[in-house]
Amino acid sequence: MGELTFIHAADVHLGRPFSGLRKSDPELASLFVSAGYRAWERLVAAAIDREVDFVTLGGDTFDVWYPTIRARVAFKDGIERLHSAGIPVFMALGNHDPLAGFPETLTALAGLHIFQEKVQGKSIGRAEFTQGAVIFGASFAKPEVSDNLVRTFRRDPGIEIAIGVIHANVGGVGGHKNYAPCSVDDLVVSGMDAWCLGHIHAGGILRDDPLILYSGAAQGSNINESGRKGGYLVAVKGRAAPQAEFVPLGSVLWDTVEIDVSDVTGADDFLGIAEEACSQATGTDPGLEAAVLRIGLQGSPSTSVSELITREAQELLAERLADLPVPVVLDGVCDWTTDSFDIEALHNEEGFLGEFIRMCRKVQSDAAAIEKMAGEICADLSRKVPSRYVGEQIDPSRLATDPETLAGTMNRVARQVAQMFIRSKIS
Repeated sequence: MGELTFIHAADVHLGRPFSGLRKSDPELASLFVSAGYRAWERLVAAAIDREVDFVTLGGDTFDVWYPTIRARVAFKDGIERLHSAGIPVFMALGNHDPLAGFPETLTALAGLHIFQEKVQGKSIGRAEFTQGAVIFGASFAKPEVSDNLVRTFRRDPGIEIAIGVIHANVGGVGGHKNYAPCSVDDLVVSGMDAWCLGHIHAGGILRDDPLILYSGAAQGSNINESGRKGGYLVAVKGRAAPQAEFVPLGSVLWDTVEIDVSDVTGADDFLGIAEEACSQATGTDPGLEAAVLRIGLQGSPSTSVSELITREAQELLAERLADLPVPVVLDGVCDWTTDSFDIEALHNEEGFLGEFIRMCRKVQSDAAAIEKMAGEICADLSRKVPSRYVGEQIDPSRLATDPETLAGTMNRVARQVAQMFIRSKIS
């Protein structure tokens, strides 16, 4: 067999209502409802344009049981377009769209294979794409699944290429329900060439060989889902390590822009600097249609921060950002400057925060130690701080690992987390 290529995506959440946002900002809510459908359309178009062999979906394609008419129609149209192009879809269902509530009208769509809840035989837990290539998978029967579904899979002898698709929490990632829990070792021993996962919205590659990846959310829905969102184009050829390339699908960017205000002289100066920083953050990416940005103030300002972020200043800044080539919605301005709290006093405190700061300083020159502690810190933080305060930017696994910059980076992270932790306690 030659090279197989496919696109993997998950957590599309078609039909997400953004009901809370509709009350506070109806225009922004409408933007994100449309962006969710736009991500699905882009996924379908990318698969057709790249002439992939198939598409895999790792769960939570729909946002709720019994999805809306618009969500069902959009999904059906996409599957039919893919089928017309000769591209089948292999779909595992997750906690948001389990088998119990999946629309029967969609289960029989030509070109769509939906995995069932348990591996009870080759016809259920596996689907042959073509001779020598098999896709394995299992769906959630109900919203809450506590079983390790991965352990039911083993690559059969004689299979040239084996792909696994499932919705699961690998390694107990904090901030997400521990559904279908498993470990990287569980995935490795199954013998698959690649595992294509859903559930964790951050996305990323956990291992190169075998390939283990989370596609992440197709479109970010809040500040905790910052950065470009999308899926992965995966190429598999024989026993060679699979290759994965990120494919952007989200049309609206959530992100945080950090601005050093140490040399800012006043509100007028700040407005110009903030506008330029936001313009650079969105760049000229033709795939972006809008952005929602949070501004974080850094440094030791000589001017009072309160003077920079008055209501009038933020309203004016929001007007200027809306006129950028990629329109920007201002999510807010956060004071993360050195004068906003006493980091040294916090360093000596008992409890989680003091321990966290001490840990950051202890490993600030050891890249391997930082990588090791990443999951533990984020999991612990997610149990103590509301999710809206925890963004991907504080994940140590995504930080620079240049030894010369590690110390400063970890100090910044310690300060940033401390700020979020304190704000969460008083909000």
